[in-house]
Amino acid sequence: MKLSLSNGIFSKLSLTKNFASIQQLGFQNIEFNMKTVKKENDTAVYVAKELLDQSGLNCLTLHSAVLHVKDPVEVHRAVYYGKISLEFAQKMRVPIMTVHSNISKMLPKPIRESCLAEIFSGLNDYANKHRVKLALENLSYTSTGFGKNVEQLEEVLGIIDDGRMGITFDFCHALETKQTKNLLEKYGRRVCNVHMADKAHKPFMKETPELTEFLETLQGYGYEGPITLEIKHSTPIEEIAKTKALFENLLKKH
Repeated sequence: MKLSLSNGIFSKLSLTKNFASIQQLGFQNIEFNMKTVKKENDTAVYVAKELLDQSGLNCLTLHSAVLHVKDPVEVHRAVYYGKISLEFAQKMRVPIMTVHSNISKMLPKPIRESCLAEIFSGLNDYANKHRVKLALENLSYTSTGFGKNVEQLEEVLGIIDDGRMGITFDFCHALETKQTKNLLEKYGRRVCNVHMADKAHKPFMKETPELTEFLETLQGYGYEGPITLEIKHSTPIEEIAKTKALFENLLKKH
């Protein structure tokens, strides 16, 4: 397993300062979160790519720009966000892109299914063309999106999965929804990225039984991918450093 940090934690900084802050903490790997891009278009990627190359950081994954569609008229925006994100992933040579269902949990099922089919019919082809694997993330119970448990994820995957879809397992969300065991039993072998944080995206300051069991279960599935620390932006630098040291030690054991 490879320790990584979501650069979303420094999203309020310029990309230059964002990457510099990550370097100062001693991280080598990142997940690039599209919310760090101030202007999401097909030219901004060249600036981001140049700054990434200068930083020397390894970009293992990318988190797509997210829009939870509340009305069918918003579908075109969700598709645009997804395609621009895939352009970033392709230019930055990132093999995995985390996606949300891009659909509001408040929409009636027939409309939800229609919107999902329309959004991902193009995105799947675009991802395959760019050789980027899409990885659907399980959502928190507080999220405006649809996809917090196995039942909801199965509905989504039944519409959008082209046979290549992976899973980004968000441990924070699973803890909050009490779905860790259910999600792992169903999708353990499909996990290709892990978002790691305690509840409310707080950092882990010490090992817990739930964390130990989760890492051991992942190891049992043969998981060797990123463990991406995705913690809230208000986390003090000292706590980020302590969390990094904790996971460096934990990953040596697993």
